[in-house]
Amino acid sequence: MTAVPQAETRSQPVEPLPEGSRLLHIGIPKTGTTTLQRSAAYRRRELLEHGVCYPGKSLNHREAVSALMDRTLGWKNSESAPGYGIWRRIENEVKTSPAPRSLISHEFACESTDEQAGRFVEALGQQVHVVITVRGFADLLGSSWQQYVKAGYLKPYRTWLRQILGDPAKLKTTPTFYKRNDQAAIVDRWIRVAGVENVTVVIADKRRPDQLINAFEDLLGVPTGLLSALPAGGFAANRSLSMPEAELVRRINKIFRDQDMTWDRYVDLMRNGLIARLQENRRPGPDEPVLTLPEWAAKKALVRAGQYADAIAASGCRVIGDLDTLTLPVRTVPRLPDITSVPVDAAHEAIAGLLSAEDGRGAFFDEPPEGVQRASSYPAYLQKLYPSENGLELANAIRATRHLDDRTIAAVAAYRGITTADQKTKPLRKKARRLVRNVGRSVRSRLR
Repeated sequence: MTAVPQAETRSQPVEPLPEGSRLLHIGIPKTGTTTLQRSAAYRRRELLEHGVCYPGKSLNHREAVSALMDRTLGWKNSESAPGYGIWRRIENEVKTSPAPRSLISHEFACESTDEQAGRFVEALGQQVHVVITVRGFADLLGSSWQQYVKAGYLKPYRTWLRQILGDPAKLKTTPTFYKRNDQAAIVDRWIRVAGVENVTVVIADKRRPDQLINAFEDLLGVPTGLLSALPAGGFAANRSLSMPEAELVRRINKIFRDQDMTWDRYVDLMRNGLIARLQENRRPGPDEPVLTLPEWAAKKALVRAGQYADAIAASGCRVIGDLDTLTLPVRTVPRLPDITSVPVDAAHEAIAGLLSAEDGRGAFFDEPPEGVQRASSYPAYLQKLYPSENGLELANAIRATRHLDDRTIAAVAAYRGITTADQKTKPLRKKARRLVRNVGRSVRSRLR
């Protein structure tokens, strides 16, 4: 197995963006986006105190970005795109905020066509500044396949690698892959649409784990450390699955697809049940195979990585970090192992997560480890039941407090004003109204 070089220096700070700037962070995926978004969401109030608006109430701007792109969520044709009003609320908050800078972040934006990229620039105006976070192409292949598997993908890792490293023009599997990962095309597109002076590329470097966060702190003009990574378990940190864990998920995916399960059902049972519990409650053993590139794949991927690095260097946009990072050697194995079994503890956690989610109690039977929010279908159900703006607000409130007890959740519902005459909600309304007076002042203030 090849070794990976160690970093020696740290990038120098950069000047903040001019006041009035609207920073649009478009990813790409698997470059530390979740870490940044968790920190920004958790410290939304502190950011505002330092002159930065992180609009909305959710972790990131996934739905708003998808709405502006008219991009569906989930499997193809599984549902319609989020309503445009979701984007409009984010845009209005940015434009009416007294904060001199703002941050909008979600990696779906990197999939934009020229026309879709133009929508963002038109909506955010001349003050838009696009930040693209990238990492070595060879280094992200394993995590990219895994991310597809966690979204229901069926093909084995070995098969996917051969297809993905073939001719991109003939690629039929995971068609979004090069939309998200052709770094040269993405940088070129946003330079053409937004202007070279309005595009910055930030290099994500595992050897310098603070580099990406420091770059955003500098660009936004906030103190160093304000956006430092939050302590997180495997679920919140999106821990990588081992090869046996990923193979277990992939094979169960086939059962879901054969049974024609919907995307929403998959999210409830698999992503927010089985996978969440695996990530949070289990740590793969030291001898458990990890997703590594076979030597033939690494050679091909590093050639492509070099092409991307050369294109970024020639683009003329600002680059924060060392472009040589993109072509560093990656760990390899002569041949990928055949996975024919999974550890007993992995099967145990997977089954427990699935059973808990099927019972409507998230991944942890309503008792998540400290710091982990219970994932369940309840917020999504409320949003469908109340499709108006109030429904979205209610769902977000539930998401923010679902790690608390049922009494508090019922009070949240009452506080958000469930007044429909729908017979299904009468018991909830009655319970909520009875219990809302018992909710502490601190909880109420967090829901305002």
